[in-house]
Amino acid sequence: MTERLSAAVPGFVVGRKQNGRCIYSREGKRALVEECLRPGVSVARLALTHQVNANLLRKWIKAHEASVTRTPSASAELLPVIPINAPAATRPSSPESPIEIVIGEATVRLRGAVDAQQLRTILDCLARRA
Repeated sequence: MTERLSAAVPGFVVGRKQNGRCIYSREGKRALVEECLRPGVSVARLALTHQVNANLLRKWIKAHEASVTRTPSASAELLPVIPINAPAATRPSSPESPIEIVIGEATVRLRGAVDAQQLRTILDCLARRA
């Protein structure tokens, strides 16, 4: 396992501080965290294999998860909730107001009347690709 990481990311340890602690490359941290996020991988075993403290590795994982969680919601916009069985007069019916949905690398823009079943099919396909 050490060979895989060192081959993928040369120079995992890029230096040492005055107190003897290692300075790790950003790419090395990312590669190790991505390896930890795979199903069935033991964080403790991976940490031992790469001579990294398990608590430090868990800290990197938390930081990674926080950055992934924070990124999409930074531009999130709240939308009104309207019950399906609400009278037609209370539902917004403006064909000029488009809907834009971003999933991973894909952007879906909807204008006019939208068929719920077709939209669900499109979103399911995109979610599987992401």
